[in-house]
Amino acid sequence: MPLNKQVASRHAGINTHLVVLVLVCLLPILVISGYAAWRTGAAYRDTATSRLSETALTIRNAIESEIESRFTVLSAFATLWSPTTSGNQIRLQGSRHQGIGLDGVIEVIEFVADRPQSAAGEQVLAIAHQSLERNAPLVSNLVLGAAPQDHRIHLALPVVEPGAPPRVFVLTLSPLHLIRTLQPGGERITGILIAVTDGNGRILARSRDAEQSVGVKAPDWDRLQSVALDGGLFEARTTEGLDTVMAYQRIEMTPGWTAVVAEPLEVFNARWQTPLAGLLLGSALAAALAIVMAIHIGQLIRRPVRALALRSLAIASGDGGNDGLSAPIPPSRIREFEMLRLSFEAAEAAQRENERRLHTVANAGALVFWRWSADGDLLSVEGWEKLTGMPDKDALGVSWIEQVHPDDQERVARAISQKKSGTLDYFDIEFRLRVADGRWLWVRDRGGPVLDDNGNVIQWAGVLEDIDARKQDEAQIAYMAMHDALTGLGNRVLLRDRLELATAAAGRGVASALLALDLDFFKQVNDTLGHPAGDEVLRQVAARLSGCVREVDLVARIGGDEFAILQHGASQPEAARTLAERLVAAVCAPYQVDGQSIVIGASIGVALITCGNITADDHMRRADKALYLAKAEGRGRIAVFDELPVAIPQEG
Repeated sequence: MPLNKQVASRHAGINTHLVVLVLVCLLPILVISGYAAWRTGAAYRDTATSRLSETALTIRNAIESEIESRFTVLSAFATLWSPTTSGNQIRLQGSRHQGIGLDGVIEVIEFVADRPQSAAGEQVLAIAHQSLERNAPLVSNLVLGAAPQDHRIHLALPVVEPGAPPRVFVLTLSPLHLIRTLQPGGERITGILIAVTDGNGRILARSRDAEQSVGVKAPDWDRLQSVALDGGLFEARTTEGLDTVMAYQRIEMTPGWTAVVAEPLEVFNARWQTPLAGLLLGSALAAALAIVMAIHIGQLIRRPVRALALRSLAIASGDGGNDGLSAPIPPSRIREFEMLRLSFEAAEAAQRENERRLHTVANAGALVFWRWSADGDLLSVEGWEKLTGMPDKDALGVSWIEQVHPDDQERVARAISQKKSGTLDYFDIEFRLRVADGRWLWVRDRGGPVLDDNGNVIQWAGVLEDIDARKQDEAQIAYMAMHDALTGLGNRVLLRDRLELATAAAGRGVASALLALDLDFFKQVNDTLGHPAGDEVLRQVAARLSGCVREVDLVARIGGDEFAILQHGASQPEAARTLAERLVAAVCAPYQVDGQSIVIGASIGVALITCGNITADDHMRRADKALYLAKAEGRGRIAVFDELPVAIPQEG
């Protein structure tokens, strides 16, 4: 039976109560004076009693809801926690953690052979051990600290997963956080005193003088303990010595916590004694006025209460199509109801804004949100069309795999296979996707399993992120590290890498040659025409050298006017000498720079790479020595190291 029908079957509406009151007022004055005096006094007392009891019940429900919420968030945290990325103690701070109930310290206690593997405190280990033994979430009593702000409460959640040691996640937080429940919205509650005590009678939270009262034992705790009921009403004194009427409710899921609502005895009695005296004096006048005001006040109260109740039920059930949720809540002239209405609307607006924000992020192409089945089939995707230019529906099932680059499909398929077999908890993989215009777009796919209450995978959820710009930047950085910025040729780093490969190939019988080239008369170009002209000459020299070699050969700039050519896999030394002659002829041809005709020359030293027992550095030194001899014999000369005399002049 729906909740609203259950309430309607057991409770009379406010209009019914008001009509009964009016009928009593209309009885003959003498009967009214006597009967109404007794009835109204009892009604006021019952109302005051019910008000305290209902408030205590509300506080109890709020505390239970707070505890359940924190265990829910702690369970979600435990699901996402990974021992490879997190430590055993996590301190969570900031408004975003406070907003989800993790504003404290989380300690992860692992049990090996029923022994905790942690250096946590005694109280933390004790509640962790109890929680694991009972295999249930546990809440501790108040753990006293050196000062009120150091008092703590522990919430322990056991997690037992196949193939892993049992763990207990213990959330340690300040009891002052419960004040948010006692003072919703930060408003101070006046007229009544609200408190929560632990199983030892120590105050956990209090609506008045909270920080000074936490940890103090309630004065009449022994009397309360003697009562075996889970809820009730009794007279007691507060820590300030004030006589009060207290309503209490035991809080489930706790080791004997109790929610207490107290009202000064004088105020409590005045709630029914004062109206009774006024009724006896002005019953005649009040009778007529009561009829009009009762109907008016009933309407003022009933309309917003009914609308708020329907809205609350709709939100709780998650039924977006319920009339109570879709229809606006009418404004109320009662301030509290109006504030509640505005709070409802603000909360709903924030929720809608958050949903629109996620939708906007997905549609902007920044992220693609997806859900897979436990078998690896794509169930839903949002933002795919914006990212790839193809409809979202075309990606469902396994169709999206067809858009993965052939070189990446094996890695993606392996990740999917690991998910199906249950050997993969979380994954983070980068691959290329073909988009609508035919380009290959680099993306990063991250996600993890969504578990049911029994720890079974029911689906997978994650995001697809566009990382193409980062990949292009990485490629550009790698290119710049291996190439000369002025000419675009390879630099010394690239030459050395290729030279080591050529040396290894020579050991397998593949001969190569290293040609060291130095420009003649280049210094005069810089001195007479300036460095911009010299840079232009170098760029033209680079273009001519590149035009003289094959695609498998490498041209590199290794110094100011020094170049090197690695000729790969040719008949040596004839091929090297032929290439050197072609290079000298190309470099010696005139250059046109800013209307000036410039003539320079080149000298070349050749080192043959015909065996694998000589290092790359030795080949470089041989080419330099051959170049040294070529320049010593004149400009535009070529010298081959293996053809040099035995005594070669040493550098320096």
